[in-house]
This record gives sequence, C-alpha cells and structure tokens, in this order.
Amino acid sequence: MTKKSNRWESRAISCLSVGVWCLALAGLANAQGTTLGAAADFAVLSDAGPLVLGNHTIMTGVATNVGATYSNVLIGGDNTLIRGDAIATLFELGPGATIRLSNQAHVSGACVTDGGAITLGVGAACGSQDTTNTSPDITLIGNAVDQEENFDQAVSCLTPTQSPPAINLAASKTMTITDTVPNGLNVISTPSITLGGSAVLTLQGGILDTVILETPGTLSLGYGAKIVLQGGLMPQNVWITTTTEPAGFNPPATTPSVFLNNSSVVFGSVHGGYTCGLGSGVTITGAMICDYGITSGPNLTVHFAPATGFSLPACPI
Repeated sequence: MTKKSNRWESRAISCLSVGVWCLALAGLANAQGTTLGAAADFAVLSDAGPLVLGNHTIMTGVATNVGATYSNVLIGGDNTLIRGDAIATLFELGPGATIRLSNQAHVSGACVTDGGAITLGVGAACGSQDTTNTSPDITLIGNAVDQEENFDQAVSCLTPTQSPPAINLAASKTMTITDTVPNGLNVISTPSITLGGSAVLTLQGGILDTVILETPGTLSLGYGAKIVLQGGLMPQNVWITTTTEPAGFNPPATTPSVFLNNSSVVFGSVHGGYTCGLGSGVTITGAMICDYGITSGPNLTVHFAPATGFSLPACPI
C-alpha cells in the first residue's frame, strides 16, 4: 500500500463518472512530463511524518510554505521566520493535525489545519489561522504529496547516465562529478553518499543542465561538509535523492536515510525516501521534501529555490 492510495480513492470515484475526461488528463500529463507540481510550492515538506523545525529557523524567498501530512507541525522559536503558510493535515485519518509555534516564532502567511489546534507561544504569531479543513491549503498539500510521489516513481524509472561507485569522502577531502549530457537530463546513480567533516562534493554542469544525484542507500554529510555546484549549474536544476522508501505507512526511521550534520551546506533540493535528520546550522539552497518525518536542529536556513527545472518521462505502463 502506498501512502497516497487512500487519498486517491475519492479521486478515483470521481474519475469513474467522467472516465474519458480523466484519461485525457492522464494522457496530457504524460505528454507534458512529470514535474514536482504543487510540491514545488513548499520549502520544507514532510509526507506521512512529523515536521519539527528547531529554534531560529530562517527561510528566504517567496512563499516558503512548510507542511506535514498524517502528522503534526512543531516550529521552534527564537525569532524563527517562515515566509509562507504552515499546513498540517491527517487527510482521511483526521481531523486532528496540530500546529505549535514556540515563543517568538512567526509564520507570515496562514497557519492551517484540518481541525486540530493551533497553539502559539509567547510572542508567536501566524498571519491568519484556519482550522475549518476547508482551506485551499489542504488541497494544495494533498496535491503536493501526490505529485511528489509521482515524481519519485518517475525518477526510479530513469536510466543512469553515470554510475560511479559509492561516494565516501574522508574528512576535508574533495571530489568533483562533471555531468555528461549538456543542456539535458543527467542521472547520476551511486550506492551511497557519505561526506566526512568539511569534505566537499562538487557537481559540475552548465546553466541549462539538469542533474539528479540518486542513491538507494543513505545520504550522510559530516560536520561542515558541503555539496556545491560549479560551471553555471543552478540549484533549481538539481535533485539529490535517497530513493529507498518502505511501502505503506511507517514511523520515522531510527537511522534517517538523509542526515545533514551540524553546519553542513547543500545546493540543490534534497529528498529523503525514509526520514530526514538535520543538525544545527544547516544551510540548504533549494528545498527539502522527505517521507516519514523531518527533524531539524536550531539555526536551519533555507534559501528557497524550488526544483522547477525538471520534466521527467513517466514510467512505462
């Protein structure tokens, strides 16, 4: 069972009544390619797990929405600033998802739940609040996690353009991977990615290149380690993903598939197939989308640059 199976039941019923129209839309989507769709509207998104952001989380950019499905959102204080909406829903298991803002946390947009409580600490504030379960944000986050799963599936069907051995950099070591498909889609698949303290992995490509760095294993960055870009390659054209995801609903993993240690830096969007853990002072230029939960330490900075550069072929039927 996938996480979205229940979410799609109502849509399937609707499609039965207008089958030709639904088939036409499906064909059009395949012709246009698979994108992140509504998931690109989120700076941080947790599907089927809690979203916990530490104190003094700062997000820059336009409409930096954050959200969690099938769980709750906890936003740390100490002048945390979310420049968008905060959304929590349990979908068919709800209502009851909650949002809590600690002291001096600020959400400039709306705080939206499916009926659960919104709790504000001292000096905390939301631009507005909605617990009616009728906000368009509930539809938005549903579309986002569905499209993210479609995108994950499309990634899993791609043929690698490069298959380097496991990336395992010792402390302070460096490595550069240069893509091989100019002005096109590059899929770099490796068994695992481990960077020791202060190690630097450089992805090199042109301004029109798109790069998927994929591993069925884990992505682990040590203290102060970095994934950086060179040659004009842009963060919105880079997707770094751990693709192993268990079926059905699962609790957060004890050992996350993505772990970014204190003061690590990533250019590009990060996707975790099974839980993401972040230390203190992590900086991401891109976005973070993870399945089964995201837990971040204090001083997270997200310079929102959504991965809008991708249009992937759908998996063969």
